[in-house]
Amino acid sequence: MTLSKRLIFSFMILMLFASLVAACGGEPVQLSDKDADFVLALPRLVVDIDSDGVPSVAGVSPRLLSLLGVDISQFAMDPAYVEWFTQANVQHIELVQKDDGIYIFVNGVLMPHLGWSSDELNNLADALTKLKIVKPEFETVLNLVIPIIQHTGLDIALRFPKQPTAEEIPLRDPNAPIVVPTKQEAENSVAIVKARITFDENGVPSILGVSTQDLTDAGLADLRGVGLAPQTIENLQVAGIHKVTVRTTPEGLIFWINDEQLPYLVWGDEYLNQAADLYAQLYFMPGYEQQRELVKTLLPMLDQVDGEVTLEFPK
Repeated sequence: MTLSKRLIFSFMILMLFASLVAACGGEPVQLSDKDADFVLALPRLVVDIDSDGVPSVAGVSPRLLSLLGVDISQFAMDPAYVEWFTQANVQHIELVQKDDGIYIFVNGVLMPHLGWSSDELNNLADALTKLKIVKPEFETVLNLVIPIIQHTGLDIALRFPKQPTAEEIPLRDPNAPIVVPTKQEAENSVAIVKARITFDENGVPSILGVSTQDLTDAGLADLRGVGLAPQTIENLQVAGIHKVTVRTTPEGLIFWINDEQLPYLVWGDEYLNQAADLYAQLYFMPGYEQQRELVKTLLPMLDQVDGEVTLEFPK
């Protein structure tokens, strides 16, 4: 392909993308820092999934997109999931990425979601690199992407077929601000769960000086399969990771590696109740009565649990 043809092709793709974004309408996702050196904020993009799981964007069919070299067939959804969502009356799922996290809406209702700050994203990237979860050739890309994520606003809504008799549920107003949860005062805890678990060089865990091997040798429980592989312990030592902490608070589930906080799961009483309602909506089948009751009872109580688990590894 000659350079001129490539330019024409690239221009057509750019024009198509611009047309799709323009067709969506609405305001761009609101970001906190609009004066940064790099800012990318786009309006909501609606993707319609048909009963066969085939997506179309702003009314443009996959066939037309494929003629322009954009193949979205690889993003097709399993029809079984589409049918499940239709039966459960899940009409749309929306993901909104902002500079402080990724918000998840189901039928316009906000669910527990992922929250972060710039430091927490950088800490996550650092941990992934140290643990060699990211291949060396992608480390540079990761370090370049993290700052971009912090200044990018995206909004993607997946819309599914609805039951013929179901009333249509409108998408949330994209121009309305997303209400950030306020700090909650800690109420009386319904439970206190705290544990400090130490691992030796062989990956055997211990609590209060009693290891799983001790319990197995005493015949109290067969816990020979509980623990970490020695290679995992060695990898953690090489990465300089000697402590992992998970803590529950009224605002969410917070994670630390050593003493550096990572992105966290944002919840609150309202979000947890809405998540419990969604579980009941998805698992409406007769065989799930007890599970629905259990989730409805326990899930909203998570923000009232005073919990902290610390895993300590050999330095």
